[in-house]
Amino acid sequence: MQPIIDTAAVSRLAADIGSPRAAASFVSRFTDLLDERILGIERSFRSADPTQWHESVAGLRSAAATAGAGRVQATATLLLADDLDARTALALIGQLRSDARIFTLAHSSLCEEQAFAERLAMRRFA
Repeated sequence: MQPIIDTAAVSRLAADIGSPRAAASFVSRFTDLLDERILGIERSFRSADPTQWHESVAGLRSAAATAGAGRVQATATLLLADDLDARTALALIGQLRSDARIFTLAHSSLCEEQAFAERLAMRRFA
């Protein structure tokens, strides 16, 4: 099973960008847009346009990989299977929504933990 937050991916992002703060900002923005992206996937599924469907899911999978959302990425990969039937697709979209909620909660918790650690460090040096 994929990790909720792939810290290695977040570290790679920080190294690629050259800034841990910019990487954290990217992950926060990804998290903020996650529900909207999943709604777009649901709409493209209902539209029966395979190109739109593929682009929506592939875009989320790529962004999730960059942001370290391991389970979101894994579920999006399953959604791109060629032999996917409608019932399985709907179940996977539900799983994607659940994965997104878990990632959002984990990310929020991580941000709070980091802020707390920064406050403690400031007190030590004050």
